[in-house]
Amino acid sequence: MLNIWRISWRNITHNKKRFFFTLFAIILGTSFITAMLVADRTTRDVFNYYTDMYVANADYWVLSDKHTYPEKMIEPVQDDPDVTNMLLVLQKQAFFELEDDHSLSQRSVRIIGVSDQNSPLLVLPVIEGSLDNEGVILPKTVATLLGKKVGDTVRFEGLGEAKVSAIVEYTQLLASPSDWDSAESTSFRVLVPLDMLREWTGKHDEISYMRFQVNGDGKDLFHSLQQQFRGSGVFIQPVVADDLQNNDISGLYTFFYIVAGLSMLVSGFIVFNTIYTSVIERKKEFAIMKSFGYTQRSVSKLVLIEIVLLSLIGTAIGVPLGIWLGDLFMQELLSMLQFDIVYTLNWRLPAIMAVIVGVLFPVLFSLFPIYHAGRTSILLTLKMASQSKGSSRPLLIRAVVGLVLLCFVFIDHSVTYAAVLAGVILLFPLLLAGLSRIIKPVLNFLFHYAGSLAAKSLFQQINRNANTAAILGIGISVILLLGAVVESAPEGYEQEIRNTYGGDMRLTSEAPWSAEDITKLRSYDGVLGVEPLMEATPITWETVDGVSRQFSVFAVSEDGPSLFADQHEEKLYNRLKQQNAVLLGERAFDEWGGEIGQSIRMNTPNGEQSYVVVGVVKTSHYSGYVAFMDGECLKEEFGWTKSFDLLLAVDNEAASSIRDRVWSDFRDHLSKVQTVEDEIESTTSTISGMNELILMLLFMIIGLASIGTANTLLMNTLERVFEIGTMRALGFTKQQVRNMIIAEGLLVGLSGVIGGIAAGLILIYVTSQSELMDGFMSFKLPYSNMIMAVISGVVLSLCAAWMASQSASKIDIQSSLKEG
Repeated sequence: MLNIWRISWRNITHNKKRFFFTLFAIILGTSFITAMLVADRTTRDVFNYYTDMYVANADYWVLSDKHTYPEKMIEPVQDDPDVTNMLLVLQKQAFFELEDDHSLSQRSVRIIGVSDQNSPLLVLPVIEGSLDNEGVILPKTVATLLGKKVGDTVRFEGLGEAKVSAIVEYTQLLASPSDWDSAESTSFRVLVPLDMLREWTGKHDEISYMRFQVNGDGKDLFHSLQQQFRGSGVFIQPVVADDLQNNDISGLYTFFYIVAGLSMLVSGFIVFNTIYTSVIERKKEFAIMKSFGYTQRSVSKLVLIEIVLLSLIGTAIGVPLGIWLGDLFMQELLSMLQFDIVYTLNWRLPAIMAVIVGVLFPVLFSLFPIYHAGRTSILLTLKMASQSKGSSRPLLIRAVVGLVLLCFVFIDHSVTYAAVLAGVILLFPLLLAGLSRIIKPVLNFLFHYAGSLAAKSLFQQINRNANTAAILGIGISVILLLGAVVESAPEGYEQEIRNTYGGDMRLTSEAPWSAEDITKLRSYDGVLGVEPLMEATPITWETVDGVSRQFSVFAVSEDGPSLFADQHEEKLYNRLKQQNAVLLGERAFDEWGGEIGQSIRMNTPNGEQSYVVVGVVKTSHYSGYVAFMDGECLKEEFGWTKSFDLLLAVDNEAASSIRDRVWSDFRDHLSKVQTVEDEIESTTSTISGMNELILMLLFMIIGLASIGTANTLLMNTLERVFEIGTMRALGFTKQQVRNMIIAEGLLVGLSGVIGGIAAGLILIYVTSQSELMDGFMSFKLPYSNMIMAVISGVVLSLCAAWMASQSASKIDIQSSLKEG
């Protein structure tokens, strides 16, 4: 007796093309899932790596609400026996001295002087040179832009010069622009020895901040220093690895899971279609097996082993392919994010997860066919043989249910999306039937009589063909929705930024702004207003689960610049005037995990305090990862009294000249000048780059769905061997048979594309009208994606039909008539 695994292998390889298409679909589905899992895990590792690199091994740091503070203030730390390592840092704003003609803003550089370049509290991945505590350290982007190598001299205007001792990879501490256009609004950063910078600036006993490491948790020392520093302008904070203010990429992870889910759905449908058709074809075989003593369990087990063999082979090939695709995807993603960073591909755990998913999802999608095979009736199957009885009633019921589900578009709820997609799937037989009648004249013109036969042939397996088109349509609809979000997001972000930026231009200084500075700025032509912006940073706090986080706290007032948007702003301002009250941005509120009315704990310059969260608001500052407090409360209770930022309202025509004049007049301490236009460009550029990934995803999903189309057409062809043989015997040529199959594929592809675009438009409309979006997304059609969907959907469907038509044209007339 043959081994059951060998029998299963012979069964799945009996129809070699069907086996190949199904296996190819599993391979592609598994590889896409693997690629997205690898990209997800690697992206998280990249950002965690650079965040941890910035934090290094430091436990606490001592800062000030001024530019610098005397080094003697940290003597209690230096003398404490529990302190193991310390790093003293002094920062100074300066300008590169260059031979090329560049503006002051483009030559702006933040010089960071450190007490020890080899400190364990400082991580600098060296590319070239050494950390010798004698020269300047340049990040790779700056070295490339300036054309500097190790040993070259870098000059700083009005300060001095130093030789380049090392070039290092990207780090957050030395994050710098990679081109001169970006340098207009962002300063370069370089590292020098502390003694060298002190000699240049004359600040021999001053530091900007200090980091230190302790034995144990250091909480006693922390609380002791909090009390000592209270009211001095110097404060201590725990060092927290939290970079959510700078990295708003949560939507990127959703993108990964959408791709993986769509890949699994499309591949799973192809597997279901293949196995279910195979079971229907082999009903007589199963009935005979059961008549010889096979049990229901044995028959189901036979089919299960066939699926397991397919999934094992597909997973074995798909996972390594997916790891390679994940690497390519990461390269494209990081180039889109414009980060000059390196990464190590994290593939081991994703590969294990992909193996599990790759083996299980074909089985899960085949549970119904497996059960159906085991339930085959001996008497009914042998009596009815291959007779089939069609009825239009199920199609009518399916259409009615589909229309009912589409009525969910009038309900603003997340379940609407699932209802709309389910409704569209149920309506596809109606769409396919209607489309075949509408374009029948076109098919007659293109393919003559073969075109007419194609329209009729689709009705023999209307559900299977409609489901094939539906899976293509669902993939297109979801991608169109993503494309619409990507195209609408810049407009939504632009509106939000303009409403909550607080002005037209933001000036950041390394030292607090004085009243004389503000008076001078107000005298500029084109300056319509100047408002101080008080930002307490960095402030550590705790989530409701006790996890430490870090963000900024802004001072706000009803008559000050608008930093957040809410329909009940007046009430919120009044609530903030109450003692110990704060507002949270949306991302901060979500991360905190509490409810309005509960208290949030913060480590303030005046010590640890609790504040009642009185509301959650929309803001563009740090993508909503911020808190807001009444200005007077921030000064009195929080202990923050200085303003390092100013918000200017300016005449648009004078913005450029004002920028140049500000850099010239305040060059000694000005560190950044950013306009609202710069902020909009910075925020939306990455989102706009996502459209390339959307188009790539669109092509991937349509390509995968086309494998399903080829598989369905092939199955249709194999079931009609006798019919095609009869046609050939009556005079049909091979080309006419091929034309008939190609016309069927064209119909399936067109219905999938049309249905997908229609479903996509419905989803876009639902999303644009949803109160959850709060007007963030408008009803905007992603025309480029729609055109790409039409072209790729039709072309790939035709290619799939052509492959299936080759099998149909090779059918032998005599053998097909004998089989019939």
